[in-house]
This record gives sequence, C-alpha cells and structure tokens, in this order.
Amino acid sequence: MAGLKIQGSIHIIIQWMRGRYLTLFYGLTLGCALVLALFAIFQQKDVTPSFASRTQIAYSQPATPISASTLGYEGNTPTVLPIIQPTPDEKTPSPLGVAADELKGVQVHLGYPWSGKPSVAMRNILDEYNRTNPWGITVSASDYDGFGRLDEAVESALFSDTIPDVLVDYGYQARHWDYSNAITDLNPYVNDPVWGLSSDEQSDFYASFWSEDLVTSAGTNQPRRLGIPYYRSAFVLFYNQSWGRELGYTDPPTTVEQLRVRACAATDIITERKEKADLGKGGWLITTQPGVLVGWIYAFGGDITQPDGSGYSFDTPATLRAFNYLKSLQSSGCAWHEVGADSEMEFANRHALFMVGSLEDIPAQSEAFKKAGNTDEWMVIPFPSRDKAVVVTYGPSLLLTHSTPVEQLASWLVIDWLISPSKLAELAEALGAYPTRLSALSDLSDVTGVTPQWAQALELLPRAHSEPSIASWSMMQWALEDAMRQLFDPDFVNDQIPNLLENLANVAAEIYIQVR
Repeated sequence: MAGLKIQGSIHIIIQWMRGRYLTLFYGLTLGCALVLALFAIFQQKDVTPSFASRTQIAYSQPATPISASTLGYEGNTPTVLPIIQPTPDEKTPSPLGVAADELKGVQVHLGYPWSGKPSVAMRNILDEYNRTNPWGITVSASDYDGFGRLDEAVESALFSDTIPDVLVDYGYQARHWDYSNAITDLNPYVNDPVWGLSSDEQSDFYASFWSEDLVTSAGTNQPRRLGIPYYRSAFVLFYNQSWGRELGYTDPPTTVEQLRVRACAATDIITERKEKADLGKGGWLITTQPGVLVGWIYAFGGDITQPDGSGYSFDTPATLRAFNYLKSLQSSGCAWHEVGADSEMEFANRHALFMVGSLEDIPAQSEAFKKAGNTDEWMVIPFPSRDKAVVVTYGPSLLLTHSTPVEQLASWLVIDWLISPSKLAELAEALGAYPTRLSALSDLSDVTGVTPQWAQALELLPRAHSEPSIASWSMMQWALEDAMRQLFDPDFVNDQIPNLLENLANVAAEIYIQVR
C-alpha cells in the first residue's frame, strides 16, 4: 500500500507540473521530490526475479589521472576471513582456505550491460576462459540492454537471493548494494599470496581508477575494495580543427578565454551568411548531459563532492565562475541550444565549432561527417581551463557478490581473467573506451590508425578526473540535468545563478541524505 500512496503522490505532482511554469525553485525542488519518490517506489515494490527469467548465455566448457575522493563510508565492515586451514595443495598458504580441487565444476554467473559488438566481445572472452581455465570453472552470463536494465534486474534478484556472482556496474551502484550487504570486499582476494595480484600488477592500473572503488567504513581506518576498475569512458570536447584554421586559429583552444574567442568568431561567420535556418547557431552547441556541467566545474578548479566525502559541493566560487562563463557564452550568442537538435549532424554541418561528447559517440560522429559529405578534420580535446585542462572519466567496475568461499574464489578467478591486459584491450576496443591498465595499451590493435579521435583520447588519459562514486550519484545526475535546463533557459539571466546554486546545493544535500 505504501507504494500505491507514493505513486498517487507522483501522479498529483506530475499533473500539477503540467499546469504551471517551472520556476527555478520549483524546477529543482519538484525534480528532487520526483526522484526521491521514484526511488522509494523502486525500493518498496514487490518484484519478481529478473535474472531467472533472462535468457542466459551458457558457454562451452572444454601520466597519473586525478582521483575522486575516497569517501568516509557508513556501509559494511571489512570482511573477516574464517579461521581455517591453509590451502593444502599450494606451496604458499592462502588465508582464503579453498583448495584448487574444490573449484572443479563450479558455476559462475555474470551480469553485464551490453548488447551488440561489446556483448560479442565479452562472449568470446568468457568462452575462451571456459575452454582454457585449469580449474574446470564454467561461466554463464546474462546480457542487458544498458545499465538501467541491469540495475533493475539486480534489485529484483536481491529479494530472491538470485544475484549473479559477478557484476559489471558503476561504483555508486556498488555502494548502494553494499548497504544491502550484497557486495564482497575484494581486498582479501587482491592481496592473497596464492590467488591475488602482485604489487606490479596492482600498480599497473591507473592510480586514480584503482582508488575509485575503495571505501572506508565509518569508525574504522581499514579500507575495503568494492570493485576492480574495468574500463573507463570520458566526456571530452569535439572540435572542428579545419574550421578553426579557416577562422585564423592554428591550434585548438587550451584556455576558456581562447575557447570563447573562437566560439564567437564561428558565430559571426554564420551570422554573416544571413541564412535564416542557421541564424543563432555557431560556437558551442550546448548539450544537456550531466557530464557537461561536471567537466566545466572541474575546468574552473571546482569539485562535485566535499573534500572529506561527506556530501556534494555545488554552491562554491569555482562553480559560480563556471556557470557565469557558460551563461555568458549563451547570452552573447556564442553558444546555442535547441531542443531535439541532432547534435552530431549539427556539428558535422558546421553549425557548431565544438560540442561535448563521449568516447562512445566517436563512431557515430564520424559517421555523421560521412553522411554530411564533410571532409573537415575534427578532433578530441580536453575541457579548456585557466589551470589544467581536464576530461571527465566514468565507467564500471567488476563487483563480486556474496556467496560461499568456494564460489567467491571461483568468481574472483573469472575477474582475474577479465582484467588481464589482453582481455581489457579486447573489450576496450569493442566499446571504444579507455582500458584501466597501462600495459593494456600495448595490446590494442591498430584501430587508432582508423579512428584518430580515439588515439587523441588515449593521449588525454593523464588529464582524467573521475565523476563521483557516491551511492546517490545516479539520482544526483537528474538534478544536475534539471539545473542545466534552468541555466540555459533563454529567460534565465546571470543574476539568478547564485540562487540556482543555492537551491542545487539544498537538493543535493537532501538526495545525499535520502539515497543510500
């Protein structure tokens, strides 16, 4: 009945919202209310196991990036290993207490969020593991069309105790599920003298990516590892270098001032053409992904979370500077936004000098240039900055769920296979993403010669700055997107920005408190 009451409340909110203009306060506050109400329904509803009903794939058996803060955390306590005899058939005792012969015939189930080419790559990787692993472990897998579908299935499986042994999902989801005692601390496996990773293998991961999955339980100084970084994508700027040269600029912009000058120059060119359909375009094409705001906040020296990890941080001088800069670009006509615009085709047709995109967008953007018959050279660049240019990285980790000691070790050995450099490179190529280990770069094929933008993106890895991994980040992104719509509303002015940031900070504080 609680779920029905909340659904009724949401219905009333939606109907009321349809009948009035969303002011700054109401837009953010009601957006937060809707987010929290939906989250409450999702947590309280009766669900049926999704993994049991999914078609499962049973395989044959024959430069240092910038890290997000490690958070003070109120989840579970570090894993306490049972006092058991050392592994009898290994020269070096393992505190995990599982013998190699106990692994024979163990079934491991994995859930991942892709279809298409990445799913085929994953199937090939797992099939090879089933054919070659010396322990006789068998992996089956369920593939889902995106992280949202996977998350729904996991939430259902938590109620029926059918959660997969290994999950590919974001760190903020790991923290959320850790509150349900579903996620296993990987430190005992990573550091195990028999089954673990050597110090060289651990240091082979990019330092910031390696630290993202660490949490510290409240009241203790012992970190726990909720995941192993699998791959990373990034928000970057797509920049039309050919058009920039025609405007008189040999190199792409490296500072926000240079970007503004180039954006306004591109707008002036389009204005001079006096083509009615194109008027108002040029410069920066505004897209409303939350990662856009995150990137500009980082570029102005700000951050998204408190230094001690105790919540979000939006009402700050750096964020104020970023918002004022972006709104001024729009107000001066050097940035434009159009609801429903095909951003890739607009960029390919020289209606924008630059726009924000992700690594996954590179193939589609290349195809758009071909479709437009445009041979311009376009490139991937970081968010310009007065201090240090950045790219915003994000991506999932490999999570180990609670089961038996034997099943957990078998699952860890599957993870160990998936994070080997050659397998990371294989999946990264299929996804068009960053591998998380330095040595994996040498295993990448010559795909960089075919897609120069991806090669450029790889060179930006030292500038990586990660999105937050707070459990509520998935909900917080909704509020950020709403804030972007407010900021770029044509009737919104710079004088309203302080109030916008104050309200955003209040919404963020409520989301942080309510969503675990």
